Amino acid sequence: MKLKYLALSVCAAALMSCNSDKPVAADPTLTNILGDKFLVGVAINSEQAAGRDTSAVDVVRRHFNSIVAENCMKSEVIHPEEDRYDFSLADEFVKFGEDNGMFIIGHCLVWHSQLSPWFCVDAEGKNVSPEVLKERLKSHIHTIVGRYKGRIKGWDVVNEAIEGDGSYRKSKFYEILGEEYIPLAFQYAHEADPEAELYYNDYGMHEPGRRDAVVRMVNSLKEKGLRIDAIGMQGHMGLDYPSIGEYETSLLAFASTGAKVMITEWDMSALPTVNRGANIADKVAFEKALNPYPEALPDSVSNLWNARMKSFMELFIKHSDVITRVTAWGVSDGDSWKNDWPVPGRREYPLLFDRNYQPKPFLKEILEPKKAVFDEFTYTVAPKDTDKATDQVTTPGTLNPVLPGCYPDPSICRVGNDYYMVNSSFAFYPGVPIWHSTDLTNWEQLGYVLNRPSQLPMYDGLRISGGIYAPDIKYNPHNGLFYLITTAVDGGGNFFVTTDDPKKGNWSDPTFLPEVGGIDPGFLFDEDGKAYIVNNDGPAGKPEYDGHRAIWIREFDWKNGCTVGKQKMIIDGGVDKTQHPSWIEGPHLYHINGTYYLMAAEGGTGPNHSEVIFTSASPFGPFKPCAINPILTQRGLSGDRPNPVTCVGHADLVETPDGDWYAVFLGVRPYRNGHDVIGRETFMLPVTWKENQPIILPEGDVITYTADRSYGPAPLWTANGLAKEAFFIRTPLVPCYDINSKGQLEMTASSTDLNQKRQPAAIGRWINNWTFTAQTGLDFVPQQPKDFAGIICFHDDNCYIRFGKTLDQDGKPVMLLETYSHGRLCSQANSPLTRTDGKVYLKVEGDNAVNYTFSYSTSPKGNWTQVGDPVSADLISTQTAGGFTGTMVGIYATGGY
Repeated sequence: MKLKYLALSVCAAALMSCNSDKPVAADPTLTNILGDKFLVGVAINSEQAAGRDTSAVDVVRRHFNSIVAENCMKSEVIHPEEDRYDFSLADEFVKFGEDNGMFIIGHCLVWHSQLSPWFCVDAEGKNVSPEVLKERLKSHIHTIVGRYKGRIKGWDVVNEAIEGDGSYRKSKFYEILGEEYIPLAFQYAHEADPEAELYYNDYGMHEPGRRDAVVRMVNSLKEKGLRIDAIGMQGHMGLDYPSIGEYETSLLAFASTGAKVMITEWDMSALPTVNRGANIADKVAFEKALNPYPEALPDSVSNLWNARMKSFMELFIKHSDVITRVTAWGVSDGDSWKNDWPVPGRREYPLLFDRNYQPKPFLKEILEPKKAVFDEFTYTVAPKDTDKATDQVTTPGTLNPVLPGCYPDPSICRVGNDYYMVNSSFAFYPGVPIWHSTDLTNWEQLGYVLNRPSQLPMYDGLRISGGIYAPDIKYNPHNGLFYLITTAVDGGGNFFVTTDDPKKGNWSDPTFLPEVGGIDPGFLFDEDGKAYIVNNDGPAGKPEYDGHRAIWIREFDWKNGCTVGKQKMIIDGGVDKTQHPSWIEGPHLYHINGTYYLMAAEGGTGPNHSEVIFTSASPFGPFKPCAINPILTQRGLSGDRPNPVTCVGHADLVETPDGDWYAVFLGVRPYRNGHDVIGRETFMLPVTWKENQPIILPEGDVITYTADRSYGPAPLWTANGLAKEAFFIRTPLVPCYDINSKGQLEMTASSTDLNQKRQPAAIGRWINNWTFTAQTGLDFVPQQPKDFAGIICFHDDNCYIRFGKTLDQDGKPVMLLETYSHGRLCSQANSPLTRTDGKVYLKVEGDNAVNYTFSYSTSPKGNWTQVGDPVSADLISTQTAGGFTGTMVGIYATGGY
């Protein structure tokens, strides 16, 4: 059997880059580094506009190319009385911008807060008439915009007009004019300066109600023929809100209007969110709780703050095609409006620069990133005497596993002579590996189905064994499309994607089906043109025992891409509910020779796993268990049998052109006492038919496998890009690497480390054998002990091994080996190096799954030095670590900033 892995193209990866020798910016400033993506803006106060805050002015001139007035253009300042304007501070602000070549933003023309008291009332304090308010609004806007015509390039015309629930804010403007005041404001602003850009600006834009209302409002303005250039998403954030996903959803919704998006008023509180239920009667306790860090942030909070700010900046960079400006709401922490609020003396830390005007760590990472340069990384399984025999195998199902490595929950379909197979990918990106074969024996990885970040936004906090579960691939002969349906566990639920040709790698963006609950959905495209979705979910009533689940069905309208009608429960519990069968899941529905067959996994994906089958004359049942069940299992067999395969199940069936049937299913190869490090793999067996039902393996029969099949040496990348099997830990927001003209991979050392449940700078592949060798060359100059680059063996965020180059606590260069289990450092060993610079070569060797040995050399010819004792594979086995994945081996780099 041959497994082929081809180079991943730049287009398919969506965020990868290659053949790039990027020059280092001569002057690492924000505008030099980000200025080609969007305007880099900052709000300045009157002291800064006047040039008196010289430290802040230096930062503004050095790092920013756009300014916005923090307060001096709000109506209470610039138009304090009906017949009097005060332009002194505004003139100073505009002059500062012009003198320094800035893109100048006016903020803001219409806002209910900081509104001049006279604006909406008469001399007696009563609301003016609509006609009077319209005239005042027009005069106010015409006067201010007209004064700075051609000088101020963009205006926040209306600010904060929508509530979180989507209703209009009951401001004086709305009370008197209704929603009409908004289009009037945009009309008047455009009349005053037809060339100026016009914006709507609001906070809490991640909230669905406000998001949807703003989209409706902007579309309405456009339908009226009014100019609106951009939507400003105020970036007032906290450590626990908003989520990256929520913010991105809104960002894309706003971009769908055709308007550009601007990130305005960006700051992030590092302090506890104000608790509206706090007992403010206890004033001392209240103030202390809200001002926990009067001197400085503790490292733990600072690290979290910087990690979130980095993630959001990466989100902005990712969407720089629709984002035209990112503006920080203040220069340094000392300037922030958040200080002294909501209690006097409260000390905040929300901005990009600290009180000494020094860039925060996440900003340093952008300005002066640290680089690790890797020579080729190769993965090899040495040839054995059995290889000649296995290479000649042509009969499907006689060489197992058919997909060695962590490729679980297989689903398969055939069109003509082409077979396609897919697997779960959990929280790794790209998602859903897809394979092609013409003979069921030799499989080539085409790449990944979910190969664009827009298809698979798996961000901060998602557990490694979350993400993508049990994809199902089927062909719809009625429209010529392939469908893949799957579950994004902890990340949105069930969805499907389509393509006309899996070989093209251009699957659609997801269509989510929120009405389809549970996990493991599967399609049947029936002969009569109808289609169905079956899925696992809870039973109709309260679960009667632990693991009590059910299989449901509903009709799918493939012409309109939606479900129709009500769902129906067709399996309750399993084959024999009186025996309390657990975790029936992974259902597949087939229509064969007039009979509907429902096949599903039962018993959970551990040693009691099995596959069972039911029949019915109708897709909606009633379904009856077949006479022979289970049709596949390895439970109940002797635990000391040689070379065991365990946990088999989650099967799918396929028919060959000759009418033969085969099943693909997951299985585990434990190496000792149930421990496994490879993960759940794909096996294949021929299917026999007995008593009008399929049988994959008679109960009691033993599955065998062929171990130590040669493989490689397989590179993780070439000059053309990453190998097809390469993947990342969660979805990177921005590229973490380039491939230079020499074919080396230049990785940016990330401040995000392996244990932070984010997106570390790491690229790897699955190990697919107990005995293997992986090695690379590394050129990396660490500057502090937090700087580390090398090789990883990664199970999840809590259980992993890292081996690489760093500095010890005395600042001396070392090769360091560390093991982590359940989030704790378990062991540490190092070997001193004679110099900080210079290339080193790293190697990890798997010894029949018992141990991993880590070595290095300063010579490309070898002379390897082992670091520490061999590490027990048990440390990162599934039995120790839990979860559903195998072992990722690859490269990684992290850095302190």
